[in-house]
Order: sequence, then C-alpha cells, then structure tokens
Amino acid sequence: MGIKIDPLKCIACMACELACGYHRDDAFALLSSCVVVYRTRERKDYFGVVLKEEDSLVIARPEGLEVKKIGAAEEDSGGGDASAKPMLLREACDLCEDRDDGPLCIQVCPVEAVYQD
Repeated sequence: MGIKIDPLKCIACMACELACGYHRDDAFALLSSCVVVYRTRERKDYFGVVLKEEDSLVIARPEGLEVKKIGAAEEDSGGGDASAKPMLLREACDLCEDRDDGPLCIQVCPVEAVYQD
C-alpha cells in the first residue's frame, strides 16, 4: 500500500511537496521532500510529479505513469538522467509512518490527485 498520483487531476500547486518537506523538517524545506513537482522549459504549462519510493521513482505526467527502478535507470541509459539524480539523494517516502492520520500529502492535496490505494 503506497501513495499514488493521478497526473490528470494534478494542478501543480506543490501542496504535496510543501507538506512532505514540512513533515520531514518542521519547516517548508523543499529539499527534504520525497515528492517533487517539476516543470519543463521546452513546453509551456507542462509539469509532472516525481515520488521517491524505497526502490523506485514514480513519475506522473499527463501522458501517464512511469515507474523506474532505482539502479536500473542508470544502467540502461549509461549514467542516468541528470534531472533524476537529485531525487536519488533524497530519503524515500515513509508514508508519514509517525502520523496517526496517514500521509500529510494526501490530506493537503486540494484536488485529490494524491491518494493511497
């Protein structure tokens, strides 16, 4: 049972990223968040969400979800995508295990794009 992201509902408000950073550091520290909303320069108004799990990166984009196993991505592409490397340095999602109410990112998402199955 993990966190899921519906990329078609996501509005890139970054509430999940802020909540995760706050949960980990008791401050709005984006660098400690295990979920990241990213935008591209090539396509206006295009964004996605990356979630670091224990052994994989879940990449949610408008065209669908992609799961990349950590380690396999670097081997396949001869070093990995440089944009994914900062995510590899972050801690994996622990589902806010110390919270009785469950993951904070789910509670703060205004459009229910982040959910748990």
